[in-house]
Amino acid sequence: MKLIFVHNWGDEGCSGTAIIPFEYESKEKFLFDIFEKYDKKYWAENPWNCQILDCYLDKYDFENLEGNIHSLEEWFEKSKEIPTI
Repeated sequence: MKLIFVHNWGDEGCSGTAIIPFEYESKEKFLFDIFEKYDKKYWAENPWNCQILDCYLDKYDFENLEGNIHSLEEWFEKSKEIPTI
């Protein structure tokens, strides 16, 4: 399945959005595998961040991961602009 990970990052000095397309069996399977890998034990031992798709996520980002993973179709519908000509 074609998926999109939208990661908003930043600090006091700069910020941006990384839009990362990737393929996985399904959105649900991807989330299941990620949540299984980075479980409560992981966060207890590593309170600062984890790496997913070349992005470093803190615990807050990780807890909101589900809302930032979209199917290609969902992302397109959510993000498309209608031209005014």
